[in-house]
Amino acid sequence: MAKKESCLLILVKMLILVSLLVAAVVAAFFYLREQLNGYFNRGDTIEVPDFRGKHLVQVFKDKPADLVIEKSDEKFDLRYPKDFVIAQYPEAGTRVRANKKVLLTISLGSKQVNVPDLFQRNLRETSLALLNAQLIEGNRTYVRSGKIERDRIVTQSPLPSMAQGVQGKVDLLISLGQGPRRVPLPNLAGKVLNDAQTSLTAWGLKPGKILSRKDPTRASQTVISTVPAPFEPVGEGATVDLLVSAGNEPGTAKPGDLERFEFTVGAQVPAPADKPKPKDDGKPKPTTATPPAPQIFIADDGEISPDTPAEDDEAPAPAAGADSTQVSFTMPDGFMPKEVKFFQVSAQGRTQVYSGTHKPLDLIRVSVPRLINSKVQIYINDVPIEERPVQ
Repeated sequence: MAKKESCLLILVKMLILVSLLVAAVVAAFFYLREQLNGYFNRGDTIEVPDFRGKHLVQVFKDKPADLVIEKSDEKFDLRYPKDFVIAQYPEAGTRVRANKKVLLTISLGSKQVNVPDLFQRNLRETSLALLNAQLIEGNRTYVRSGKIERDRIVTQSPLPSMAQGVQGKVDLLISLGQGPRRVPLPNLAGKVLNDAQTSLTAWGLKPGKILSRKDPTRASQTVISTVPAPFEPVGEGATVDLLVSAGNEPGTAKPGDLERFEFTVGAQVPAPADKPKPKDDGKPKPTTATPPAPQIFIADDGEISPDTPAEDDEAPAPAAGADSTQVSFTMPDGFMPKEVKFFQVSAQGRTQVYSGTHKPLDLIRVSVPRLINSKVQIYINDVPIEERPVQ
């Protein structure tokens, strides 16, 4: 029994001795490293700055004059753009002697790959092609196409074979297929009702509701406006409602009906309900300027009138004396210009106040008259996008 205890005691003593020996070796290693570092870097020492994450131009601006910068390696790295420092040796904070070399690992940026040709591929094939090319899908935009099948790629950005960084985005324009054939509705304003109905039938369209309103400036049964409005795209078999003049008669159209129609230059906007005239007491009456009614900028002959607003970010303000406000709208993101229209809807009817083509993220400012209980409708490529009350 005593012999077993003696063996256990010897084993414990040996373990303690080995531990002390290892500790001594580690301490000696660090001591010798410090001594050697002090020997080779003896004299005036310089603290190495932290160059990581800096561009090479900035590195050479920030480095102490007595340090030598050398490029030791280059590699692709998603975290750092091209020519930025990924790593360095010696590490930042190390003190070295003058003229010591600092070795830098420089980024080549994201690895560049060629964008695949996605033209006429379906969505599944497109996803696989992008995955294999180490790219990801970006924004989607849709368009009708008579040549490309539905859900196939019409075009892309960047274009095929262009260089793009790994995990870069590729925007897609996707076909909605061939939609119904749509053509601009000719302007029927100024035509006699029977002639307008005959023309609609000849064009493959259907005459719809016939409404009338008082308009002394036009002969009775003369077309004032239509729904859809003149020059709006319509498909074969579409129904077209007509608003005609009743001459000096009251007409059948109610104020709510007129909100649907768009008035062209030359059409007289209906005046508010007649009020009792004050008795003439012989005294001069103060006069007030009546702001002109808003009008669409398309003449009856289809030509653009001199008042047509330029296709700029801001439409012209109404005539002097008109109480107006400004409506601002930012185009949605994408990669194709689109046609934008502003309509003002009030008890006087529906009036186009601006039309233009704009790029994505353009800021559009349009001045519109302040009409009671009116609102502004915004269309992009003839699709309603937003409706706002006029403040």
